[in-house]
Amino acid sequence: MERLKEEYTVIAVDIRGSGKSDFLTDVSDYKIEKICADLDAVADACDIQDFAVWGFSFGGNIARYLGAWSNRVKAIAVIGVPFGPAVDDVFDQFIDEFIDKYGPLAQEYNEGKISGTKRKSAIKGGIPVWTACFQAMRHWPKVDPGDISCPMLLSGTENKNVMDWIKSNQEDLDRARCRVEIIEGLTHQQEFSQMEQIYPAVSSFLREWVESQFKVVLGKVFSSVSNILVVISVQHG
Repeated sequence: MERLKEEYTVIAVDIRGSGKSDFLTDVSDYKIEKICADLDAVADACDIQDFAVWGFSFGGNIARYLGAWSNRVKAIAVIGVPFGPAVDDVFDQFIDEFIDKYGPLAQEYNEGKISGTKRKSAIKGGIPVWTACFQAMRHWPKVDPGDISCPMLLSGTENKNVMDWIKSNQEDLDRARCRVEIIEGLTHQQEFSQMEQIYPAVSSFLREWVESQFKVVLGKVFSSVSNILVVISVQHG
């Protein structure tokens, strides 16, 4: 984040249910249209018109939808998530297992039947939030590269599911101006923790985006160029 601040006006957003945002626990709270509208409202509150978006994992998933939903997004960097549906078969199985394990605790929380240490633990882990959000994500429509009109960066690890998807959709990616950067030797978690391996590709992509804005607004000063970067973050506790 500190490196980004040297070149961009950075707005880090806590998605609803996380960080300092409202702790919402109903499935209907996590319709993707509502989440995109939240981010649009943040842009309004910050008095910005156009911006780029960088999201990792769940944040990257949302970034795809925001890029398709809003014409204010002028570039997106998606880390760790391919295009297509929000929930693939592997993730769908994970959701089933998560709900089987934590669904009863989330229900107790929503019904006000837990207190004390157990309640604090549920909040810290975001259990009621994720239980609701995961179920909502099953109903998010798929997003294809062609649904997004701005330049895109898709970066991730070299795993079979991602590589198979890229091979099957390479023509669509090319037509949609989507750059693909595969980072070898990292797990999904390390895509975030080993930022020194991810950052160069994202930085290069964002610099090219800013330079392209100069070409569009020839004769105008830099302050008129949209170099606002929205980073979608998720944290609990």
